[in-house]
Amino acid sequence: MSTHFSSWRGLLGIPFELAVDKESVPGAVPVIRALRRGIGEETAIVPLYFVSGSPKEMRTVIERRMTLDGVDFDGITFKDQLGLLLKGRPRGLKEQIGYKLTALLLYWEQLPKNSRWLLFGDDVECDAEVFELFGRVCEGFRSTELESHLRKKRVAKSDIRNLMELTERLVIAPNPIEKIFIHLERGSDPSVFRYERVIPTRSYLQTVLVLCKIGRVRTSAVSTVARELRLRGIPEEIIRNHLEDATKRLCIDQRLIALANAPRL
Repeated sequence: MSTHFSSWRGLLGIPFELAVDKESVPGAVPVIRALRRGIGEETAIVPLYFVSGSPKEMRTVIERRMTLDGVDFDGITFKDQLGLLLKGRPRGLKEQIGYKLTALLLYWEQLPKNSRWLLFGDDVECDAEVFELFGRVCEGFRSTELESHLRKKRVAKSDIRNLMELTERLVIAPNPIEKIFIHLERGSDPSVFRYERVIPTRSYLQTVLVLCKIGRVRTSAVSTVARELRLRGIPEEIIRNHLEDATKRLCIDQRLIALANAPRL
């Protein structure tokens, strides 16, 4: 969803936002539903959590939008944008590392340590960097090394202090990250993402193809996502280019590509 707020003007507009005004990225909703359902014959209810950079005042609007879209979830974290402004910390509106790392670690603290995580973000902010750091912290990147790293990234002192306290009580466990999916919303070059677990995708059609390849969604999800992209008016040429890119760069076999090219309804 488009929910970026980084100014007083954006925050003042929150009371007038309606759930029906929020438009999801083409293909994102069916991908989320497919993940939640799992690959078995019966719905698996795979745990699903969100960390949003949107202000907490948007909670009602976003949750209503998700309900309209049929998206079920287990938790969602929002940023206290207004609180940051009132505390005289406007830089905190755009600083994401401390906020997102804290949210991810709090979720990880509650979940079984043998859980495997699929993380989804984009190239608008520093999602790939935050996700990689999260995995490193889980497997033991702590104390003075972590503090020094956060200072170099100009994370707020209060966030660093909170993270130091949080990591002191966390056990060390294997890196929980299986894959990191980064939606190239800004059209970044995929080659800039060098972390081995990162999968840069140009559309959610590419995302669902990879998820299907690694056995995390049903094969039927591919045609469902492809159909939505076409219904949302994505040009056939773009879809074709993304499928060709998926074949070459993401090593998607032709059996799955054929599902995306199935007759349109």
